[in-house]
Amino acid sequence: MRNATHALAGTWISTDGRMRVQLNADGTFDEVRTENARTFHGIWESDGSRIRFRDPTTGYEAVGELRDAVLYADGCEFRRA
Repeated sequence: MRNATHALAGTWISTDGRMRVQLNADGTFDEVRTENARTFHGIWESDGSRIRFRDPTTGYEAVGELRDAVLYADGCEFRRA
């Protein structure tokens, strides 16, 4: 996958409000899940519509897809904040 694209950088919030993902322009991300205070920090990469998340500390990995300005990842829908 190519390096993170600046167009995707920003804050994304799940439609149920339980998760917030900050995609930073430097290719890092922070994810907070409110129901259990679980937090991930790692690296994200994009090849256009597909996004790969990896937290090397916890081993967490996910793949998401951007469709019609909605980010689908971890079984959730995220919209820009």
